[in-house]
Amino acid sequence: MAGRILVLDDEENYAEMLQDLLRDNNYRVDMATRPERAIDQLEEIPYDLVISDYKMPVMDGADFLKKSRELYPNLPFILVSGLMNTPELVKVANMSVTLVMEKPLDTEAFLQQVARFSEPMTEEEKNRQAQESEEASAEVGETSSSYPEEPRFFSAVSAAAKRFMQHAWTVANASKELFILEPVGGDAELAAKDISAWRGNSDLPVASFDFPGSKEEAMVRLREVFSGHDQSNTVCIRLTSSDQIARARELTEAAAGELDDGNNMLLVYHLEADNPSSHLGDTGDHGVVLPSLNERTPDTASYARRFAKIASERSGMKNCAEFTPEAVYLLLSHDWPRGYKEVQEVVMQSVKSSESDEAISVELLQNAMGLEDVQIASPDTRLNVLMKKAQRHYFEREMLADGLTAADLARKLEFENSIQTRDDLKNMSLVKSELAKL
Repeated sequence: MAGRILVLDDEENYAEMLQDLLRDNNYRVDMATRPERAIDQLEEIPYDLVISDYKMPVMDGADFLKKSRELYPNLPFILVSGLMNTPELVKVANMSVTLVMEKPLDTEAFLQQVARFSEPMTEEEKNRQAQESEEASAEVGETSSSYPEEPRFFSAVSAAAKRFMQHAWTVANASKELFILEPVGGDAELAAKDISAWRGNSDLPVASFDFPGSKEEAMVRLREVFSGHDQSNTVCIRLTSSDQIARARELTEAAAGELDDGNNMLLVYHLEADNPSSHLGDTGDHGVVLPSLNERTPDTASYARRFAKIASERSGMKNCAEFTPEAVYLLLSHDWPRGYKEVQEVVMQSVKSSESDEAISVELLQNAMGLEDVQIASPDTRLNVLMKKAQRHYFEREMLADGLTAADLARKLEFENSIQTRDDLKNMSLVKSELAKL
């Protein structure tokens, strides 16, 4: 499976040139123009390879290499620079730089070196990525615009996540405000980071703060953000109750008229709620519901793999980036009530507590999750159990969305009259039993 490469150069044109070169050769590439932002990305995204310039202001390539090594002692690291003197070469060699290449680059030699450390996308992966993007765009509607590229921070592997990002990007393109209504433990801030980059902010940091007590206080915070040149014009503002939605909309209107960069700003408000859909009426056309991880099983797997790879690279136990089949089943069958952050805590704790360089076991996960007794289904019934879980969450969403009782939903879906309670729905056999035999 193709990995990711991080390219860092303070000269944006050169960074874009390297990014385009690598993408033309089917690599998945992220770009940064500031070392401090590249460090942030290294903390959140697992990379196969880092390619960095040496001569940079504030933090040069050697300092960036040192900080990178603190996070990942063994991460392949290529320094690209003009002619370096002997003391500089000795300095980076002592920091375990993988390779130093001089500018101007020999393109063929450069690509040969990159191929040692990272796998390009196969034609199958490229075609699948393009097909999934087209399908998600079509499902949102003909008036929506496809988002520019694959998200870096937010996991959009599942169809539900793709639809969410399509909808959010459509709203972001047409408005100065976006309300993301998320379940507890949602990953809305990750989505906002990707939207910020797509809006032309590159790797500028996205400011985030809680909605203050008054609109005036909020304006003070926004002026602080927009007074500097090192902040994105996309800002995240956390709401603590639905009562703040109306004031948030007033804040958007005031900021658009009073701030110097008000015409280009995007305020991303996000509100955690047990039933996010119930607040859509308060947000008008600017509200988007973020599906929970229960509806995004592929994204649960994606986050788990991401965190396992980060933790295993840091610990030097590379085999801990994988999971045993029983551990995979536990990951996918668990409900994760605290969302993606809970997945992060559990997976990283599992790697940390591992005493051997082996795939993460179900016992390690169980201990990290604080579960005393875990029932692991037999291999031939696991798909059935997972599909029943998906069916159960579908029923729950339908009841919440329309305010239905279990009996109401059973009548709507033309089930047997014996289905009267939530437990009846929960214990139902698969409506389409063939799904368990894929």
